[in-house]
Amino acid sequence: MKGSTMASAASYLSDAFLQRLVADIDDETVTAIILHGSYARGDAHPPYSDIDIVRITRETPERPQQKQFVWYENSLLNLSSRPLSIYREWLRIPQEAIFRVSTIRDAHILLDKEGTFRAFQDEVSHWTWDPLQADADVYASKILVELSEIILRTLGAIQRNDTTMLVERICLHILPAVMEAVGVQGGILAKGDHYLQQVQEVLGLQSNWTRYYMEAAGVFPCSPFIRQRGIAAIRLYQETVFRLMEHIQPEHQDTINTLLTIIDHALPKKVP
Repeated sequence: MKGSTMASAASYLSDAFLQRLVADIDDETVTAIILHGSYARGDAHPPYSDIDIVRITRETPERPQQKQFVWYENSLLNLSSRPLSIYREWLRIPQEAIFRVSTIRDAHILLDKEGTFRAFQDEVSHWTWDPLQADADVYASKILVELSEIILRTLGAIQRNDTTMLVERICLHILPAVMEAVGVQGGILAKGDHYLQQVQEVLGLQSNWTRYYMEAAGVFPCSPFIRQRGIAAIRLYQETVFRLMEHIQPEHQDTINTLLTIIDHALPKKVP
């Protein structure tokens, strides 16, 4: 497809607005301009949603990438620039692919000078997860073994009632890591902005995994104290290990199993 195609279906953004935007950010290095995110999906909440725009640039040996946030006609513009080869690389990396596939499929093409992005989007419509599964298993196992240090430190923080360390370990390390581990290993492709909800729905909204996650996050009324949240975070780690046990790599098994034994001795028995 040559020429430009305005995404008139993009909710809340007029063709006139998009035409002005494209004219302002186009130059000789650009081959296509793409609308991603909530406006492309049709679930934006203006004025609280930013506008995700990507300029697809010509291939060069350096393959530069750029990202900036700027205000454009009273809207926050999340403007990125990258060559198409970067997208192709992402689709070969499990932890990138889970967030990129739906984004590419849902994208609205605002400008496509040579038709290359349309062709790429058609390719991605037939993309499958299976070739990435082995790498996804290795990646999830690596997350769990690397969390062993964090879990051990969290146990110590629980024993010392170290509130600051517990908050840091739970919020910055354990919660995002276990979500990534199960999401990547399970090939759960992100759809929209509610990835945690997607993961919980796949694992079960009433599952122990979801219960421990929400308790560690401080959502459930039964966990008002940071110590209880720390215990829930460690239980969440245990539950994640149990769910992914058959995918843990041989070189990681001893480290993780020893940590599970330490947890069993350090924490009170779980209530069924």
